[in-house]
Order: sequence, then C-alpha cells, then structure tokens
Amino acid sequence: MSEQQAALRVYRSIREYCVIYNIPEENLLDILEDQKVLPMIRGKATEYIGAAILRQALDQRDWSVAKLNLNSQAGAPDEDVSITFRRTGTRLKAETKNAVRGSFKMKTRNTPAPHFAVKCHKSRSHLTRATNDRYLIGDFDVLLCNVSNAIFRGKTLDRGLPLIDNKEAVLWIMQHYGANSDAELRRCCYDDWRVCLPAAIADENGTLPRTPKVLMTGDPDWFGLDQLAPNLRGLINGG
Repeated sequence: MSEQQAALRVYRSIREYCVIYNIPEENLLDILEDQKVLPMIRGKATEYIGAAILRQALDQRDWSVAKLNLNSQAGAPDEDVSITFRRTGTRLKAETKNAVRGSFKMKTRNTPAPHFAVKCHKSRSHLTRATNDRYLIGDFDVLLCNVSNAIFRGKTLDRGLPLIDNKEAVLWIMQHYGANSDAELRRCCYDDWRVCLPAAIADENGTLPRTPKVLMTGDPDWFGLDQLAPNLRGLINGG
C-alpha cells in the first residue's frame, strides 16, 4: 500500500468514525485537544506504545505480547498488556503509565537528585466512592513508564505540550540526553522507558504508592528495557 493509499484509508476511517458517533468533522481536532479529553487519549496511546515497546524489547521466539482491551469492572484495574512466556505458557500482566505532568525536579527534601513521578493509581472512572484508588502488589506483574510527561508543564491551557518553566531543569535534561533542540528532547523522553516490579516499590502492606518517584540515574528499583527479560524470567522462576 502506497503512502497516498494509506492516507486515504485513514481519512475515510476518520469520516466514518465521525458519522457513526455524530461528531462534526470540522470540530474533531478541537474535541481531541480538549483538556478533559486529551489526557485520556494520551493514556490510552501509552498502552499501545507500551505494547509495541515490549515486542521490540523481548525476543519473540521466547515471548508473546498482546495488547488487551478488556472492559474494566468497578473497583478493579483493567489489564493493559499481556506477556506470555512461550515455553511454559506463563502469563504476566504489564501496566503502562504516564509520568505525572511537570513532575521533573532537580531535587526535593526527600529526594536530593534529579527525578520524576509516575501516575500509578487506578482511573477514577472505574471506582466507587468506597474503593481505594491505590494498586496492590498483585494487581500486575510489571510496571512501565517513560519520562516524557514529566517535562511537560502541568495545568496549562496552551495548545500542545509546552516544556516546564524551570530553565535549569530543562538544561540539565537536555545535557543528560545530549539533545540539541526541544523536538529532539521530546523524542528522547518519549523513548526513555523505565520498568519496575511492583514488589520493589510496594510498602510493607503490599500497597503501591500513588506517585512513585524515579531517579533519572542509578535508581535501584527501576531498570531499563535491556534488563526486562532477565527480570521477567526471575518472576517466572519465583525469584
């Protein structure tokens, strides 16, 4: 299929989508960029990107990765991505999360090194008033996030995703990645995936923090994609 044919197919799909859901085509982008809608879209997009990242990071001869679209039950987390070890059929659950908007900090009182926070709690739309929004250690087997959202300014009505105001912090991140432009920095942060096993960040009651912190360098609880397969094997072997 040529690029022109692919573009035409996408255009026809968008028109069909607008007809089915009674959405005026001329207002579609305005709707998608609405501040109440965009976070949900970006969160869902992260699930699909996370699944693609897992397929790239894991040897397909050993692992099978599937993006799931299951209907959530009230009070229970949905399942983003399934990872199956082919040799044994053992199935692991992966959860993909975005960083907290604007959460990158050079240092804080409790964390004196560059870090960011991850949005690690259940969606309010799937909760009852009596349900705690925090995850438990058995809700999923592996947690993935990337750095990107942490460098985007929070609580802004500006179009797009403007960078945080802290010039010192932006300069540090640029130097950290060796980026020479805002666009290059964004791409580096989108591609910088961090992974952890829930047991590494859970408290003594087996409950995960709502916004765990991740050190930009040398975090003992979070690792890169190059260490994903050994850690998954450890889970399967009970280690």
